[in-house]
Amino acid sequence: MALMALVAQGAYISQQEGMILHLLTKAWVRLPAWIQKPLHTCPICMVSVWGIPTWAMVDCTNVHLLPVYLLAAAGINEITNR
Repeated sequence: MALMALVAQGAYISQQEGMILHLLTKAWVRLPAWIQKPLHTCPICMVSVWGIPTWAMVDCTNVHLLPVYLLAAAGINEITNR
């Protein structure tokens, strides 16, 4: 779950002005706000989009624990963004 939080945080940082994935941000600003949050504007919400593929690559055997991992990773991002 820490890896899920770190990947989401890294995606958030790499999409900021002057960073390598900023072109994605420019494309995503045309989308509705509720879609933008998990893609690039809210590191806590981004765990849902960026954390699930990370979890799938590392350990997708415990599918029943995915909701717990998502909440824990979102909590980690909340704590680190204060």
